[in-house]
Amino acid sequence: MTDASINARDKSTPHISGLTEAEAAGIQIFEKPAPGSWTESFGLSTGPVSFEDDYDPEFYEDEKQAVFRRSWLNIGRVEQLPRNGTYFTKELQFLRTSVLVIRGMDGEIRAFHNVCSHRGNRLMWDENPSEESSGSCRQISCKYHGWRYELDGEISYVHNAPEFFDLKAEDLALPKIHCDVWAGFVYINLDKEPRQTLREFLTPTLEKFETYPFEKMPRVYHFETEVEANWKLFMDAFQELYHVPYVHGKVTNAALAQTGVDKVPQMIPYFGAYGKHRLMTTGGAKANKGVRVRRPIDALFEANFIGTDYTPDIGSLGDGVNPAGIENWGVDSWQLYPNSVIIAWSSNYWYTYHYWPLSPTRHRFEWTVGFAEPTTIRERLAQEHALVMMREGILQDANTLEATQLGIMSEGRTEFYLCDQEVALRHLHEVVKADVDAYRAEKGK
Repeated sequence: MTDASINARDKSTPHISGLTEAEAAGIQIFEKPAPGSWTESFGLSTGPVSFEDDYDPEFYEDEKQAVFRRSWLNIGRVEQLPRNGTYFTKELQFLRTSVLVIRGMDGEIRAFHNVCSHRGNRLMWDENPSEESSGSCRQISCKYHGWRYELDGEISYVHNAPEFFDLKAEDLALPKIHCDVWAGFVYINLDKEPRQTLREFLTPTLEKFETYPFEKMPRVYHFETEVEANWKLFMDAFQELYHVPYVHGKVTNAALAQTGVDKVPQMIPYFGAYGKHRLMTTGGAKANKGVRVRRPIDALFEANFIGTDYTPDIGSLGDGVNPAGIENWGVDSWQLYPNSVIIAWSSNYWYTYHYWPLSPTRHRFEWTVGFAEPTTIRERLAQEHALVMMREGILQDANTLEATQLGIMSEGRTEFYLCDQEVALRHLHEVVKADVDAYRAEKGK
């Protein structure tokens, strides 16, 4: 293939306007030149890459500290705390940390290390202290020796207190974790002093996505599994659609040409970098006439692997969707640094992915889907069928990961070649590496 044939495709991008000075200063938005490439526009090298960061044990140990202990992490949603006194725990095993998130009697959401100040017993747990739990309470009570804490973390009772030496209430309060809420998502930061507020971290454009009506799509389904691959490998799988004709060949029309921005999902019309985050925007179903294979069962249930045929009326989607301003907008896929994804569809449903490391070559994958409440039996069946089909698509993606992990670990090849449609992969690995390098420099490594 000659250079001419490689470059003989449309590399145009929609015009982006209306940026404030604050946005221009706080984010990176790139218009793809013609001719040119997303990768060059992002300021990234177009050369081969190494995936050593997906299996090297030393890198993994530094990554935990440099990336996960210093970044804002989404660990839940406000719907998990519907009333004062409700709580849930999040087990971050790879950081040896159990997080207790609780809504106080004043309505405030707070996060604490889930550990007693007496002998270090884990405070809130059910049958197994290593498993996540949820519930409601008036006080936080230790199962071991009965110490109790108010819902704001302050100590309220010490069993047989006169037997202790110089107890001070301020020393016995539960260790606080920095906690904030954005768009109904509960975030924590494990750093002693976060380098940015949550909203600074999100950047002005992503912050606008808070106006998206997640609360009007409260019918939530949650799935999780463990995958024999580094967490970034699965995140990479959902940051490009270059793989679609092959991994998802049974649900796409193989007769279509596999080039051109009008052939989404095979090609993506817009990528954007916003601080450490990435956005992948496509036309979705609206711009993909003929891309999908319409099977009889899909017609029967009026749904398929990218959602339901019907679009519930939930009003405005806010002013945070489609910041690129592409025509026939269908879906925004926000890759939030470091390990979560929020996907908003124009057909009025959303889902999230989370990737939690367990080892250099293993992670826990969580998938949550939010629909509007169905108003008819047909709508409920359409949602159920869409879930089954979406789950099948995710399994198809996951099925490639172990082979990828084994391939890069073999070190039979140490350089790998990415195309322009894989710019988001390149960006993620570059940002992670930059954070790890900075951490190592601080520690004199």
